[in-house]
Amino acid sequence: MSLNSQATVDAVIRRHRSFWTRGEDSLLRSTGIFLPSLPIALPQSDWSVITHTDCLTPDMVDPDALIDEVESRLGAGPAQLISEGKYLVAPGIGDMLPRSQPLVKIPWLEAILGCPITMTEGHIWNEHYAGDPEEVIQRGAPSESNAWLQLYLEFLRKLQERLGECFPVTANTLFRGPSDLVAAVMGVQEACMGWLDDPALMARLMRVCTDTLLMVVEAGYKVMQPYRGGYNCAWSIWSPAPVVRMQADHSTLLSARMYERQILPYDREVVRSCPISVFHIHNCGLHVAPILVEIPELDAIEVAVDPYPTPERKPYEIEMLQLILAHKSLILDLSLPSLEEGEWVLEQLPQRGLSFNTWYEPPIWETLPAELPGSKLWLLK
Repeated sequence: MSLNSQATVDAVIRRHRSFWTRGEDSLLRSTGIFLPSLPIALPQSDWSVITHTDCLTPDMVDPDALIDEVESRLGAGPAQLISEGKYLVAPGIGDMLPRSQPLVKIPWLEAILGCPITMTEGHIWNEHYAGDPEEVIQRGAPSESNAWLQLYLEFLRKLQERLGECFPVTANTLFRGPSDLVAAVMGVQEACMGWLDDPALMARLMRVCTDTLLMVVEAGYKVMQPYRGGYNCAWSIWSPAPVVRMQADHSTLLSARMYERQILPYDREVVRSCPISVFHIHNCGLHVAPILVEIPELDAIEVAVDPYPTPERKPYEIEMLQLILAHKSLILDLSLPSLEEGEWVLEQLPQRGLSFNTWYEPPIWETLPAELPGSKLWLLK
């Protein structure tokens, strides 16, 4: 276990501050083992454990019991936390801060909107809204008394109280964007048809989903305390002001024109909701990157590269990443087939305002150099 000194953490934060402005010394690196989504168990106050249920309700999720489990593992070091506690906490890796967050296995916004939540052998899923989407529209954005929202805020409070000094808390737990929420409520196929057949209905549902997201972001920051004068974002990068995490994975199924016309206005509202913003896409969604880089309020784009591109597509993806870095900071998450591929990608990119995060399958990881940049695991004292 590595415990970094005050001076070392201060130096990391200075580089994080520079990342947002694409200043000097703003290349950040992390390197780790790629792990698939692992099952979890939900410990209960009566010593029982939930691993599957047809209907997961907020009262079944006990933040204190989950935090107890993390605290019991701290003595084992950060490596064990990666595999066993990664959905609640993450150690620092390379230039990235340690962090904690409300349990990321829970689809928080979908649950708050009323989508049924199930747990199948340790995996938590949202189902489509059981009724007519018109019911969601008529109900509007939930109030702060919503039970799932209250559980989310309870996580934020207790993580700060119990783990915040070791794992700075982020309020940016996986927040899907308005179009992703529409697809969750309606179903993906139904949503794709809706953009074509009933744009008026889609606009009304987008309004509710956007208002819900904005309400949750605002409620979260009301209970958040700054860490060293700023906030930890979802990718473990310190930010000098509140930061919002955005995404539009559903846009991968739509043309850039349709995204720009029907979805972008709502996404921009979310981007503007905090002083600093990050927009998550996958490499299969890079066709909207030229639109995103033109949003003046957007500070950074995160691209998750999965799968790694074929030779035919690789030049296009590199060109899109270069385009992003010409306008915005870039958080790049790469699942790679080899160390050589990772170094080749890094050589193609400007390194100001770049967070370069590489992940390798265990058999490949075992062959990598021991001192690979960004591979050091660490915790705050």
